[in-house]
Order: sequence, then C-alpha cells, then structure tokens
Amino acid sequence: MRPSNRIALPALALALAACQGTGPAPATPAAASPNAAAGNVTATDTIPAPPPILELKGTAALAVVGAALTPLDGGGDTTVNPRATFRVELPPALADARLSLLDGSDAMLPSSGTRVVGQATVLTLAPSAALPPGAHLRLRVDGAATRELHAADGRRFAPLEWLVVVAGEAVPKKSPGKKRRRR
Repeated sequence: MRPSNRIALPALALALAACQGTGPAPATPAAASPNAAAGNVTATDTIPAPPPILELKGTAALAVVGAALTPLDGGGDTTVNPRATFRVELPPALADARLSLLDGSDAMLPSSGTRVVGQATVLTLAPSAALPPGAHLRLRVDGAATRELHAADGRRFAPLEWLVVVAGEAVPKKSPGKKRRRR
C-alpha cells in the first residue's frame, strides 16, 4: 500500500460514516428550550451574546482639597495635593461601581469611600493617610464583581482610569549602611 492510501482510506471511512449517520453527532447549541431537548433546534434556541462594552461619557473626576476642586485629566497626569480626596460622578446608575487608588505596583492604597446611586452614581474616596509626595498613582473605577461596570438595564461599561502625580519631591530611600561587626 502506498503512503497516500494510508491517509485517504481512514478519511474516506469517516466521510461515509458521517453520511450514513453512524459517525459522531454534530455539535448543537445548549439545551435552552424544550425544542432543543427534543432535537428540534432553531436559531432562537441559542444563548444570546452579552451586550457590547460601552464607553462611559459625561464622567467627571475631581481631586478635592477643602473647597478647592481640581478636575482630573483623562488623557494625562494631573498633579494633586498630598491631602486630596477624590470624587467621581458617573451619568448612569451603576450599583456595582468601585473607586480605588492604586500605586505603581497595582497595590490598593488604604482608603475609605462612599457610593451613592440614584439617577447617576457618585463615588468618593479618602486615602487613610497623606499621599506620598512625588508618587505616581492611578484612580480607577471598575466593577466590584467583574472588571466591567453594569447598569440595571444590562448595559456594560469599560473601566475608567486617571493618572495622578502627588505634588512634592519623592522622599529618597535610605540606602542601607554597612553593618557593624561585633568584636
């Protein structure tokens, strides 16, 4: 037998078995209805695709120090006071929205905050201590359960992020001195 026949014969046998109905059953959509269980599958029995992830428009992010408000720039760094707190206003009602402040290694800075959901969503965040001078931080709004934000009507929104630089010079780290040896 030539090498080409070794491949062609099993392929021909599988093709004949599929034509005669003795081969493996074709994949069908999930059994989402009684029709699917009976083998009568239609296009309406398939599981619907999730809604697309939308971009939140009309969002306002502010750094607050006393009565002074500093809008955060969505496209670049914004310099903020080390004692700043943050406020983000989102147009839709998003019950699962979460506001967090992250350092350069993606660790959350200790803070407390509030979430008020009505016709819109207002999130506030107050760091537990003054922010380290010169630090590069990220203020992030995302979902509490998944990364996306979810509206009550089923719409999904992409997370939001603002880059923040804390005013002041970074405190240099002390280099470890030489250890003294005991005599």
